[in-house]
Amino acid sequence: MSVTASLASAALAYTLLALGLVLMKKGVGWIGHKGPKDGAFRKDLAVWLAGFLLSNLYIVPSAAALKALSPHIVASFAGWGVVVMVGLAALALGERLFVSDLAFTALVAAAIVFLSIYESGGEGELLRSGPFAAAALLPFVVLALAALRAASPGLKASLFAAVSGASAGMIVVTMKVLVRLYGFRVVDYFASPYFYLYLAFSLAGFLTLQLAYKRAGLMRVGPVQYSVSIAYPVLGSLVVFGARLHPVQWAALACLLLAVAGILRKR
Repeated sequence: MSVTASLASAALAYTLLALGLVLMKKGVGWIGHKGPKDGAFRKDLAVWLAGFLLSNLYIVPSAAALKALSPHIVASFAGWGVVVMVGLAALALGERLFVSDLAFTALVAAAIVFLSIYESGGEGELLRSGPFAAAALLPFVVLALAALRAASPGLKASLFAAVSGASAGMIVVTMKVLVRLYGFRVVDYFASPYFYLYLAFSLAGFLTLQLAYKRAGLMRVGPVQYSVSIAYPVLGSLVVFGARLHPVQWAALACLLLAVAGILRKR
């Protein structure tokens, strides 16, 4: 596959992922539906299933793009995914966009690109079990905070979205641990507790995203979930594997936090 085709595949991958997330949000009404399973219920379910399928199919063009591009270049296209998601939030979901949202969305996209294209360096060979345990526990601490009755629906949605993003990030970190311990001998993964943590984070990330969708619009949920899912494995590599972040990555993390806070400020 040529470099041009791989670039197109990477863009397609994150377009499919963004479209899938938007469709799941659009059809989330089937979850917790009360009353008869009528046409509205079936329509919501069909839309949600289409979104679920697309959000999982993105791995196909993403894998194809890796034939000519390095992983961190492919990952940088997540910035394009944010742009698509915000555009579809307005077009498909009818959510209101402010002028500031456009500027902050561009900042999120740029921050993700710079966070991805500068690879972390200096990773040691040993796994730091204490920091790993802390990184694995943090999403569940945030989940407990989201369950508090005193939290407003908007705050709950943001916290659930953060848990979903952190869980997605821990999937990356946990898979890296498995590869370090067992290489690509996948059959050996089943004997490792890290594999079952991987499954737990996969389930937690999926369920908390649906809980967030039920409580707030995509423009509150999406930027939080997307940004945390990108930043968490970067920070996880820092504390778990002793990676060193490039100064540009630190700046990108700061811009990411600023941009997401700017989007949430009006919601």
